[in-house]
Amino acid sequence: MQQVRSAKTDPSRPVSIDRAASSGLVSRTSWGEESRVRVGPADSGGQLTILDYHAPASFGPPRHLHHREDEVFELIEGQAVVWTPNLSLVLGPGDLVLLPKLGPHTWRAYGPKSIRFTVTFTPSGFERFFQDIERRRLLAADVAELRAVAADVGMDILGPPLSDEEVRQIIAKAVSQEKRGRDYEPH
Repeated sequence: MQQVRSAKTDPSRPVSIDRAASSGLVSRTSWGEESRVRVGPADSGGQLTILDYHAPASFGPPRHLHHREDEVFELIEGQAVVWTPNLSLVLGPGDLVLLPKLGPHTWRAYGPKSIRFTVTFTPSGFERFFQDIERRRLLAADVAELRAVAADVGMDILGPPLSDEEVRQIIAKAVSQEKRGRDYEPH
């Protein structure tokens, strides 16, 4: 991240620039997730973190909630479904969703391609999750250790990832509502 000072900005917080070609701080999990910190706590005074995130086709995290951070993600490539207890969505490139802290949620990539999205957490702190998984060399089977890493960043694991059948149901409902000319409805 390149920082530039300007006479017109607060001198304690320089303007930050992350070039697409920069390497940034990249973390990789053994199961194929990759996150790159584009704007981190040092850049934002701890107010937010922005990650460039990639996941393999059909990947989705377990159902979870964040105690500290609101989460916003914009899908850049691929297709995904998002689940909350009251609303499920189908996302395509360019779609953006806000998942407020304390709200149970999950998502899952579907289709033959991997997905990429930009995710913003406010305030900062969650970026350590991927870094700690990589540093500890955890595997998907290391459930107790993964729960501990999640707890360290204020996240509770609530249940399993979405099943293939749940993904099919979310997509079918979205297609049905689209045919009726309505936006997505709560379940």
